[in-house]
Order: sequence, then C-alpha cells, then structure tokens
Amino acid sequence: MRRLPGLRRFSFTAALLIARASFAQDPAWKSKPIVQWNADDAKAVLADSPWVKHVTPQRLRDLSPDERRNGGNMEAGIGKGVGLAGLGLLGPRREAEALQRAHARPTPDAVVVRWESAPVRAAESKAGETAPAVDASYYAVVVYGLPLPRRWNLANELKDVAYLRRYRKKDLKPSRVEVLRGDRGLATVVYLFRRSVEITRKDQSVEFVAQLDRLFLEQFFNVQEMRIMGELEI
Repeated sequence: MRRLPGLRRFSFTAALLIARASFAQDPAWKSKPIVQWNADDAKAVLADSPWVKHVTPQRLRDLSPDERRNGGNMEAGIGKGVGLAGLGLLGPRREAEALQRAHARPTPDAVVVRWESAPVRAAESKAGETAPAVDASYYAVVVYGLPLPRRWNLANELKDVAYLRRYRKKDLKPSRVEVLRGDRGLATVVYLFRRSVEITRKDQSVEFVAQLDRLFLEQFFNVQEMRIMGELEI
C-alpha cells in the first residue's frame, strides 16, 4: 500500500514535536513533589541537580620540611624520592628525569559533592543508596570518593580548613567533621554546619570551600535553584 506524501510529512512532524516535548520536560525536582519521585527521578537528582555536583579538586604544592615540621606532620606532602639519579651520580639527563618523576603528580579524580538536604536524602533512599547519618539541626555537605591518609586527628584538621562563604556575610565554619572510611581506600567526609545561622534565598549562592589533605576543593551552590515545587530545600 502506497503511503501518501502528506501523511509522511505529518508523521515526521508529530515525531519531532514529541521529541521536543520530551527534551523540554522539566526534571523531577521542578515538576513533582518528592513523594511522587520514582527510582529514575531519584537517580537523576543524584546524577546532576542543584544539590549534587561533580568536582575535580586541585592538587596543592608539596610542603617544605620546615612547613611539615611546623605543622606537626613530617609526612604531609612529601614527594617521591629521587634516588641516585636525582643526586646527579648518573649524569645530568638522568638527574633531570629523576627530579621530574619526583615532582610529578597525577590529576586527582573527580569527586561527588552533595548538599544533603531533604531531596537528596529522599533520592538516596529511593535509589537504594546507603548514605551517612545527618542530624537535622545541621546543614550537611558531604564529599564522596576521597583518597585521604589515616591520621587520628584528620577530622579536626579538615574542620579547620573548610567553610561556607556567602556574599558580604561572615564565613560559616563547620561545627563538626566526620571521616567515614569506605572501599578501595576512599573516604567520605561529612561537613556539618549549624542551622542556627540561616541560609535564605537572599543569599543567592553559597560557596563550599575545603582543603582535604593536599587537595583543594571549591564548589558553588545556587540557592535560588535549590527548591522543590517552589519551596527552598537546603
């Protein structure tokens, strides 16, 4: 049976309109209350949303022996040894190569930074993820997948070099930091900030800044976008 040209054009136009409507559909956090989210909605929230970011930390320079000694940690930021070649005993070319290897640092892997608000907690539950416990009296920012050394005072060290920054307001320091060890030597770090200092829509954006051993991380969160059905969720 021969298909009419007009019908073919109509079918193509209809398919194009359906495709456009599909692409234009708002994500779950804009179009549905949390109770109506399904597993796919939850995964979309955890993959990329106003509360969930993927960040590649910056690697800091090695510390000098004096800096390590003054900081009370003689192992912090030590580069690889240079061996005999690095001492110039095997010629200038081998010396240069050894020094280059000693100072080489691989690019850090990207980590996930989540503002653990009610939408994120609900998405983690619906997606079947195990998430760290968070006291409701705190704002919680959690960094997942970090290679961190094992030191008894590491949580206190991280607490001292982290903050939330808001425009023309005093930086908000974490009240507590928890380091949770996971598989493959990676850690999850939970930063807890007291809700007694309120963050509102007027703040517009909040910058999370942290140093994690020899890694530096910063990420902006757009407060205006952190809403479910028009209600602020932080």
